[in-house]
Amino acid sequence: MFKLRYKWYRLTHWEFWPMWAVYLPCIFYYFWISLKSRSFGFFKAVNPAIVHGGMTLEDKHFVNQLLPQRYRAKSFLVTSGTTHDAVENIIKENELNYPVILKPNNGCRGRNVELIRTREKGKRYLRDYGNEDLLLEEYIDFPNEIGVFYIRFPHEKKGFISGIVEKKGIMVTGDGRQTLKELVKYNLRYHAFYSEIFLDGQHNGNYIPNENEQLLVSSIGNHARGATFYDASDKISSKLTELFNEICSSVKGFHYGRFDVKFNTWEELENGENFKIIELNGAASEPTFIYDPGHSYFFAIKEIMKHWDYMYTIAKLNKQRGHHFTNIEECWKILKEFNPFLTS
Repeated sequence: MFKLRYKWYRLTHWEFWPMWAVYLPCIFYYFWISLKSRSFGFFKAVNPAIVHGGMTLEDKHFVNQLLPQRYRAKSFLVTSGTTHDAVENIIKENELNYPVILKPNNGCRGRNVELIRTREKGKRYLRDYGNEDLLLEEYIDFPNEIGVFYIRFPHEKKGFISGIVEKKGIMVTGDGRQTLKELVKYNLRYHAFYSEIFLDGQHNGNYIPNENEQLLVSSIGNHARGATFYDASDKISSKLTELFNEICSSVKGFHYGRFDVKFNTWEELENGENFKIIELNGAASEPTFIYDPGHSYFFAIKEIMKHWDYMYTIAKLNKQRGHHFTNIEECWKILKEFNPFLTS
């Protein structure tokens, strides 16, 4: 009975649909703006500072370096085949402490992003995923995480925030009867992540939380890894916009994308205090506030198209300034590398 309810829940909540199903209606609009720009690769001119504007699986290490260190989490490139001892030396030499984050240097939608709490888990991670370039990142222990979508037209000195998503990890509430495992396993939203959560033995699945006791079992702020996204665009303010205008003023060639940010309080964030940028994404960025459970599928489609229109306008203006579009051969290569119709 639960399996039937679970399948129905996933079917009737569009935020869990495959990526191709979400984006299918938008493809026709992409063809339209490509015709207007006379190129399927107009996105290259959106962010000249980033390879292909950030439409492909960009080099996260390179993009991180575009940001001044005072704004971002410390991060270090771990090339394919690097030994565990070498990674330990990076941690020690740069005065990092466990836990740390390890993730692919080229990746999206939370693929293989892991919170590494111990040396042993780091060793296992390298054994399983060390055959590609990785990014080692300090863990930022602020309680709040958001994605800030920032846009600036090339002929304007200041930009604007088009939306904010607030990310909440997997949290369950006890009833005094069910074990932690049962609370996750029989939760319609979290059921898909049940085996992953208890894989490393970090949580005692047999623990019975008290009634109304809340437990955070995963802090990874990615929708594909179980996080719930909420539209926090009502938090957009002049002070917050000025902060991101200040940050982006130091990043020449960046006009469009999403900053993933961890911070302590909203008030401190507006004042430019106690926050760190943990990732910057370019042209491939989604306006992820669309995944708020309260938003309809049609709202999402409208916002995706609106943001693609911003992207088209920026690319057109940047082309007038001498920047180039991606040619058809490169577009085909990107499509094969990052194809939403092959992504579940």
